[in-house]
Amino acid sequence: MKIQRTPLAFLKNSLIATLMIVTTLAMALPPDTQAMLAPTELMAAAPSKSVSRSEDLKTIQTTLESKMVRQRLSEFKLSPEQINARMSQLSDAQVHQVASQIRTINPGGDGGLGILVALLVIGILVLLFVYLFKRV
Repeated sequence: MKIQRTPLAFLKNSLIATLMIVTTLAMALPPDTQAMLAPTELMAAAPSKSVSRSEDLKTIQTTLESKMVRQRLSEFKLSPEQINARMSQLSDAQVHQVASQIRTINPGGDGGLGILVALLVIGILVLLFVYLFKRV
């Protein structure tokens, strides 16, 4: 008893094999990155290019005015007056440190959107493989 292979079944099997190979290679290969040491001239010049206290306070104030941060601070039972009083007690170095930390992070962030998209793509591929294997 010989099983006849139709061209459509062969096409499906080859598509499944190609998708599996491409997906495996795409996940296995490391991304192309470059790294190098920072020149010492730039590192020495960085502290002289500091931001003034007023600009740092403005950065902190705009962050404190965001809805999410205000809500979180109200959960800690902090009123705007208490926050302003604590901010005025900070030294210039502390204000600059807080402002630079705010500048380096994105307070809103992407909410893990990259991870969500990756999981969604993997889920779609799994469903596609299951669907194609059932039809073959």
